[in-house]
Amino acid sequence: MLKRTPLYDFHAAHGKLVEFAGYEMPIWYSSISEEHLAVRNHAGIFDVSHMGRVVISGPDATKFVEALVPTNSASQPSGKSFYTLLLNSRGGIIDDIIVIKRSDDYLLVVNAASRAKDIEHIRSLSGAYAINLEDITEETTMIAVQGPDAVNVLQPMSTADLSEIKRFTHTQSTVGNRRATITRTGYTGEDGFEIILHDSGISNGSVAASVWAGLAAKATPCGLGARDSLRIEAGLPLYGSDIDETTNPIEAELTWVLSKEKTGYVGAESISQLRTSQPGRLRRGISMIDKIPRRGFTITDLSGQQIGETTSGTFSPLLRKGLAIGYVSTPHAQIGSEIDVVVRGVPERGTISKTPFYDETKYGWKRER
Repeated sequence: MLKRTPLYDFHAAHGKLVEFAGYEMPIWYSSISEEHLAVRNHAGIFDVSHMGRVVISGPDATKFVEALVPTNSASQPSGKSFYTLLLNSRGGIIDDIIVIKRSDDYLLVVNAASRAKDIEHIRSLSGAYAINLEDITEETTMIAVQGPDAVNVLQPMSTADLSEIKRFTHTQSTVGNRRATITRTGYTGEDGFEIILHDSGISNGSVAASVWAGLAAKATPCGLGARDSLRIEAGLPLYGSDIDETTNPIEAELTWVLSKEKTGYVGAESISQLRTSQPGRLRRGISMIDKIPRRGFTITDLSGQQIGETTSGTFSPLLRKGLAIGYVSTPHAQIGSEIDVVVRGVPERGTISKTPFYDETKYGWKRER
């Protein structure tokens, strides 16, 4: 039986539901294009309660997290949120996660489909440490408010001064008079917040529904379809498609999460070896002239020789063309190079492009205001 989030009743009444990571989730309410453009130009809200939320606490919490991830955590101040990876001993990516460093514990936000695997991995490493591990996913609701007007949408419902929350930091406050962790993060490329409402699980869904209704009065409810097209447009990888345990951070262009000189974390020896040679392939963005690429399409050079494969693809409602993320053999991975993507047996022209695909002076969290 599929799981439901505390906001299921709204989704069932207003959205088109699909199965995703074991949950019944909305793929859209109106249309992917309308919801996508609402986020780029104003603000949208997403139910992301299917994402896993795990708390690591105890006397050795910092020591343990330091050994768990390749990003320095001990030096991060309380109030910091940071993107990092869980790696296996070979340097493969078990999951990409957000770590929220609170005053006395760490709150990890993990991918929905990886939640059980991640918890098993964390438990397997915890034996020598005095830590407590608590899965709070079912006891909480998580809502993302994304877009250039995200502050204006959320501020009337929160006692926190949202202007004081810098990107990739967080605060403990209230939203709709309910206790919440508010972190200035997201998965769309836009400015915005991800709210974890405490004491608002499936058994107390009215709490989440009330907050959602307040946000929906000022922002557009958005489904998984827009979330996917937005993240591809921003060049953000999806676990299970663009990264997995067969990929490593170097070929995935995620070396920036590997803190320099850090050792002792899971996969550190393998990462050290991988750093000594050029990767055979690199994750790249691909902008199409025509046609829409999808996952698993062959990438060739202009002579027809295969040089890679797409791992994600979509139509961009903003740019009005097809976009893809994929892996290209390193000799052919130069930004600006022309390539072909084989769409339904026909080579279609594209260009290896810098991501995000959009003009960052006009869109995204870096936009000129």
